[in-house]
Amino acid sequence: MAFVNISLLSGALLIAVPILLHLLMKQRPQPYVFPALRLLKLRQLANQRRLQLRHLLLLVLRCAAIVLAALALARPSVASSSMSNWIFASILLVGALLAGALAATSLVRSLARWITIALASLAAIALLASFTVGARALAGGEAVLGDEETPVAAVLLIDNSPRMELKSQNQTRLTVAGDLAQWLIEQLPDDSAVAVMDLRAGSGAFAVDRAAASDAALRLKSSGNVTSLSSALSRAVKLAKSSKLLRKEIYVVTDLAKTAWNPAETSEIEQLLASNSDVQLYVVDVGVERPQNIAMGDLQLEAEQLPLAGQLAIETTISSAALAGDRAVNLKLEESDPTLPVIRDGKLITPPSVLRSTRQVTLADGTSETLRFVVGGLSPGVHQGVIEIASADALTVDDRRYFAIEVRDAAAVLVVAPRGVSTTYITEAIAPTPLRETGQARFRTEVISPAELASKELALYQAVALVDPTPLAPEAWQQLTDYVSQGGGLAVFLGPGADPTKFQQPLVTSLLGGKLSRQTRAPAGVYLAPESYDHPILAPLRQLEASVPWQRFPVFFHWNLDDLQPTARALIPYGNGKPCLVEHRLGRGSVMTMTTPISGSIAPGSPPLWNELATGEDAWPCFVLVNEMMLHLAGTGQSQLNVMCGEAAVLDCDPAEYPDRYQLFTPLDQPQEVRAREDRLVVRFTDQPGNYRLRGTKSGPMVRGFAVNLPAAMTDLTRFTRDELDDLLGKDRFHFARNRDEIRRVVGTDRIGSEFYPLLVGALVIAFALEQLLTSRFYRGEVV
Repeated sequence: MAFVNISLLSGALLIAVPILLHLLMKQRPQPYVFPALRLLKLRQLANQRRLQLRHLLLLVLRCAAIVLAALALARPSVASSSMSNWIFASILLVGALLAGALAATSLVRSLARWITIALASLAAIALLASFTVGARALAGGEAVLGDEETPVAAVLLIDNSPRMELKSQNQTRLTVAGDLAQWLIEQLPDDSAVAVMDLRAGSGAFAVDRAAASDAALRLKSSGNVTSLSSALSRAVKLAKSSKLLRKEIYVVTDLAKTAWNPAETSEIEQLLASNSDVQLYVVDVGVERPQNIAMGDLQLEAEQLPLAGQLAIETTISSAALAGDRAVNLKLEESDPTLPVIRDGKLITPPSVLRSTRQVTLADGTSETLRFVVGGLSPGVHQGVIEIASADALTVDDRRYFAIEVRDAAAVLVVAPRGVSTTYITEAIAPTPLRETGQARFRTEVISPAELASKELALYQAVALVDPTPLAPEAWQQLTDYVSQGGGLAVFLGPGADPTKFQQPLVTSLLGGKLSRQTRAPAGVYLAPESYDHPILAPLRQLEASVPWQRFPVFFHWNLDDLQPTARALIPYGNGKPCLVEHRLGRGSVMTMTTPISGSIAPGSPPLWNELATGEDAWPCFVLVNEMMLHLAGTGQSQLNVMCGEAAVLDCDPAEYPDRYQLFTPLDQPQEVRAREDRLVVRFTDQPGNYRLRGTKSGPMVRGFAVNLPAAMTDLTRFTRDELDDLLGKDRFHFARNRDEIRRVVGTDRIGSEFYPLLVGALVIAFALEQLLTSRFYRGEVV
C-alpha cells in the first residue's frame, strides 16, 4: 500500500483532543450530607475537644499536685528580703496559667477570636513578667542561705558613749548591752568569726576565739572620746567584708539616741548599706522608752585666767526631761595643797573640796533654767572645781561639770607709740579703766615713745604693741626680733607713720613676715571678711560668725603686706582679698600685724580717718579682736585649761616659770610621766571627764591642772522613732529587735530564709481539692 502523503497520517493522533475533552467535561455526582448527620458530626467534634480539655485540666492538676508535694517536702527557702519578689513572681505565674487556660477554653468553645487573642496575650505578658521578677530576685545579691549552724562573720557594734550609763531597773544600759553581747556570742554557730567593737576610733578586730570576744564584751567601759555610730558602722561593714566566711552579720546595740548618729552622714550610710546588701544588719534597742533625767549644760566661763582681784564667773543651764521638782546646784572648789594629789594604798587622794556657792532651781517637765555663779577672793595659782546637782538621778554623768582656772598677776604690755598718736583705744580695749581701778584688769599697760624702747628690758613684758609705728633704728628692730624669737609677743598696728621704703629692709620684713608694698585707698570702704574662725583669737566670735557686723566698720586706707613668708599666715583678709591681720611665727614667739591702725581721732583738724573699727558706733568686734590678740601674744591665752573629752589640753610651759616634767593624775588611771616640748605641755588622752592634775618641781612643789568635760549634747536622751530609723538606714534594710526572743526570730529567719512550705502546702490542698471536684463533675454518673 502506498500513500501520497504518508506524513499526514500523524494527524490521526488528534483523536486525543476529543477524548480529553470528554473526560474533563464528564459530569460527576454531587455528594449531599444529610442535615441530621452534619449536626451529629459537629457535636462529635465539640465533645472530643471538651473531653480533651477535661483530660488536660485533670492531667495538669494531678501533675501540679505531685510537683507541689515534692516541693513542699523539699522545703525551698529564699532570703527574707526577697520573699515578696518571689511571691509576686508566683502570683504572676499563676495568673499566666489561668489566662492560658481561659484562652484554651475560649478556643475550644469557638468564642470570638479577639477574646482568645486577648487572653493569650495576657497570659504571655504575665508569664514574661513572672520570669523577669524571678530573674531579678535571683540576681539581687542576697545573703547566703543555709541552716542555723552555718558559720558566720559577726560584728557586734556596741554603743559605749557616756549616755549608756543611764540606769533602769538597777542596770545601766551599757551593762545590759554587754550581757546581750555575751548571749549573742554564745548563740553563734561553731567556727564563726566574731568581733566586739565600740565607738572609740580604731577599735575593732576579729577575736581569736569566743572566750576572747566574750571577755571583750564583759570589759566594755563608757568613754567620752567616741565617734558617731555612723562612722563606727562604716568601720564595722569593712571589718565584716574582710572575712572569708560567706554569711556576714552586724549587730548594733544602742539606746536609739539621736545624738549617737551624725546627720551629715545619713546619705553615706544609706549608700553603704545599699552597696553591701550581703551584710545583714540588726539594730538592737536596749534603751528606755521614756527616759527621765535632769541634766546640766556646758559651762560658760567668762575667763580661764583671772587677775589677783578678779572674780570667777560661770554660767550653766539645768534642764529636765520627764522629771520635775526642786534641785540644789552646788559649786565646789578644791583647796590648794602642793603635796596632793598622791596615790595612797592604791587610791587617788585629792585635795578636799569646799562648797563656795549654792543655787536652788525649780523645774517642770521639759523646762530649763540658766544659773550664774560668781566667786571671788581666789589666791594665785591654778584652781579646780566642780558644779554638781546635789541629788543624783538615773544618769549621773551629766549631773556635774568640771572647771579649772588660773589666778595670776596682770600681764605686762608695753605700748610703743610716736608722740601725737593716741593709745587710748588699745589700752582701753585690753585694760578698761574701771577694771584697772579695781585691780581686775588682765593687763597692765605702760606707754612709751620709740626713743625709749632701747632702754627697756623687754623680757619683763609679756607683750609689746607698736601703734602706728614710724621707721625705727636697726638696733630697735633687732631688739624686737630677739624678743620675739625668745618667746615674746609683738603686735604691730600699721598706720600713716609707716614708710614702705624703710619697712622693706630685710630686718623688718623678716620680723613682720611679709613685704610692705603700697597703700590702698578705698573711699567707699572695705570691710574685714574672715574666711575662717579656727584661730584662737577668733574663738569668742565663732558662735556669732554669721552675725558679726563687720560691714558697719569700714576701712578707708590700709597697707598691702605682700610676699608672705611660709611661716606667716593671713588670719583675716579684707573684702578685696588683701590681708588685714597677719600672724608670723618667729622662733618661740609670734608677731601679729594689722595693716590698718586703731589710733585714729575724730576730733576737728585731725588727719583723715583710716577706718571706723574703733570709732564706729558700738564697736565691740574691734575691742574683742584686740583683746584676744593681746591675750594670745602675752601667752595667757595659749593654755587651754578647759577642754572637751577627746580634745588635747595644751598648757604653756615657759622654762623660766614652769618645770618641764610632771606626774599626770587622771580621774581613773595610775599617774604617768609627761614632759613638755617646745615650751608647751600637750596631753592628748582625755577620754574621761574630770579634773586632771599635774605635779612637778620648780624650786619647790608645783601643782597645775586642767578640766575635761563631756559635751552636753552627748547625753541628750532624745530617741529615734521607728519611722525615723527607717529613714536613716533605709526601710527593709535592717532588722529591729528589743529582746532575745525577737533576735532569735529575725536571725533564724534570715539564716534559714523564708520558707515556701506553708504556701506550697496551701497550694497543694487547693490543687488536690480542684482535682477531686473536677473529677466528680466530669465523670458524674460514670462507673470508675
